[in-house]
Amino acid sequence: MKPLATVLKKLLPLIILFLITSCNSTKNTNYSMDDEQFELCSKEKYTTLITNYGPGEEHLSSAKSVHRLLENLLIREKHLTGIGKPAYAALLEKAKRKEIKPEFFEKFKKEIGFEPYLLFSISKHLSCYEQPTLLLKTLDESSWQYKFIEAYWKFEAHGDLSHDQSLLTEALYVIPDEKFEMIMYRKLFLDLIYTYLFP
Repeated sequence: MKPLATVLKKLLPLIILFLITSCNSTKNTNYSMDDEQFELCSKEKYTTLITNYGPGEEHLSSAKSVHRLLENLLIREKHLTGIGKPAYAALLEKAKRKEIKPEFFEKFKKEIGFEPYLLFSISKHLSCYEQPTLLLKTLDESSWQYKFIEAYWKFEAHGDLSHDQSLLTEALYVIPDEKFEMIMYRKLFLDLIYTYLFP
């Protein structure tokens, strides 16, 4: 019978390989669930907003899709040329220069039938970006979510859209193109524009 030390020595590489595989498997699971987790977070936060500050039952459908409705009107009024990152970067620049006039927001409120200001809560959607980094701790410093939060916090520390927004644009471009195609990742920027330009 072989000594225990010899057996353990032969098993050690297998144990290390098992641990590495397990860690990689867990990490991949976390990353593959990011969109699902983010969408769930976004829906939960938004449901809370609608419950607390939303309009009556007759406007519930508009309240649930208020970001998409705002984005559609921005496109129709030619303030936004598309849903890609370059188009949003240009929109943020327009917002900074206050080229989107109060009349635009009056038209938006008239179309949806209520004042939606409280539904454009920056902190609600920002917390969905922060949650994996701060609470779940599933992200490392090389992940795009981590880099986004880092860039966004720098922007926040320097003020709002009236200041140098290169930090916000930097945060915007950290988001992968395929993610930005989903409106849940664009909501934060629509929140920023609405609350900053609110007449």
